[in-house]
Parts: sequence; C-alpha cells; structure tokens
Amino acid sequence: MNIIILFLIPFIAWISVHIIAIFGIFIAVIYPIWWLFSPTKRTPCLYCYFKSEAERELCVCSLGRNLLLIFLFMFISVLLVYGESRLLFYLGFPPTAKTASFVIPSQNQYRLGEIFPMKIEIVGIKTPINVVQTDLSFNPDKVFVVEISTKDSFANLFIQKEINNDIGYARLTGGLPNPGYSSDRGFFGTVYFKGLTPGLVKIDFLPSSMILANDGHGTNILTEIKSVSYLILSEKINKTEEEMQKNLISSDTSQLNFFSKSPVLGAQTEKQIVKPQKNVLELVDQFTLDMWKKILHL
Repeated sequence: MNIIILFLIPFIAWISVHIIAIFGIFIAVIYPIWWLFSPTKRTPCLYCYFKSEAERELCVCSLGRNLLLIFLFMFISVLLVYGESRLLFYLGFPPTAKTASFVIPSQNQYRLGEIFPMKIEIVGIKTPINVVQTDLSFNPDKVFVVEISTKDSFANLFIQKEINNDIGYARLTGGLPNPGYSSDRGFFGTVYFKGLTPGLVKIDFLPSSMILANDGHGTNILTEIKSVSYLILSEKINKTEEEMQKNLISSDTSQLNFFSKSPVLGAQTEKQIVKPQKNVLELVDQFTLDMWKKILHL
C-alpha cells in the first residue's frame, strides 16, 4: 500500500501542475466574474483555508488574494512544464522534427558519351544543419561518375568524397561549423555522370544518406529517400563536343577538403529512416507551451 502511495504522489503532483498550467489562465479570468456575482463577497481566500475555522470567517479579502495565488501557482506550473520540456530535450526528447529532403533533379535525356550534372539540393530546412551525407547508387553498366564537385556549396568543410564505378556508388560528406546552415534551401554539390549504354538509368539516394541537425544530438532530419531517372539516347556525341566537355566540370573552390582515403561500402547500408513517435510527456508539454505562446502573442 505504501509503495502505491509513493508512486501516486508524484503522478498526482505532475497531473496537478499540468492542469494548473493549462487551465490556470481560464480560472484567473472566470474567478473575478464569479466573485462579482457572489451574493456575500465573503468567500474565503485560498490562504485562509490553512487557518482555523474561526480565523477563516474573518476573511473578506478573497478576490485579491485568490487572484494573486492563482497567478502564482500558474506561473510556477508553467515554469515547471518548461523545465520538464528542456530536460526532455537534453535527453533527446522530443527528437528534432524531420523536415529536410533532397530535391529530385529534373528528369532529362542525354546522348551516349555526354557528361551531365546532377545537382544535389536540400529543401525544408527548419532547424540549422551542420552535416550532410549523400549516398548515391546507380547502374555502372549504364553510367559512371566522372567527378563530384563542391563548387558553390553552402558547406565549407568536406571530409569524404567516394566514387566507386565498379559497384555503382558515390558519396559526398561535408558540412560547416556551429551555428550551421539555416536557410530553407541550400545547394550542396554536383555529381557529374557520363552515359555508357542507351536506355533508362535510375539513380537512387540510399538510406544511408543523412542530413544532420545542429541540435546537439546530431538528429537525422531527412524525411524520405528519393530517386531520379535519366534516358541515355543511342546517338553519340562527336569529337568536338567531347573536347568541349572538359570545361564543363566545375572545380572546387573556397573549401577545406579532408577526404578519406579508405574505401566506403555505403551501398551495402540498409538502414531505414523511421519517424520517431512522441511520448505522452512530450505531447502534453508541447501542447501546454504552444498554448501559452499563442496567448502571449495575442
């Protein structure tokens, strides 16, 4: 029995704090109206409930004291809810919302031997990001990667650029220091492909791709895995066009590159992106704090 009571006390206290935090403002508004229509105007204040019955009868200051106590309890309760939400955040709850995604490049058609760019762009950045990893898979019989360029990228530090045309895999990993990149849309890099055989070729963003938030937890906020298809025509480019393509590939500028020399087998990664489920504590805290944000902005 004592053990049950021991568990019930903190639970009741938690419920009471959240009820006061949510409904305190409504009680503070309704109470003066109720008091004005009270026939005696002599309802005891909350403070006097802790006194003896004789002392309680002498209390005629209920409106001012009760309002003061309601606002005090409400203020303390909101602070406790906010403190609980910050504690949950530092413990990794709730995870930063998954909002970012790679832009699907325009589907197009190219001739045999033609070098064509696939720009890697990111949209839906609601939380600053500081690390991006792009893993691509393709059919090495259809196309191969000529180069990966980081020119004009929002990232200024790159740690990995991997091209494996034997298995059909490419990776670019980079980012930038704190406070990260916070614009809603950003350009990360360009992958240059060259068509080898006629037909439709599909290029996939692998599940090992990541867009990490600068939230102190390195939360992967990538929402979904995408792909794009290109048509390689049977028509070949001529010698003159082939020579002109040498100037097509942009060179890397204004970045610090510390590319890893070790091979990367990211194409074997099968990790799936799962959207996190929020627990009751997070939902209640979020509802309460969102309500107060709306009230304060009225």
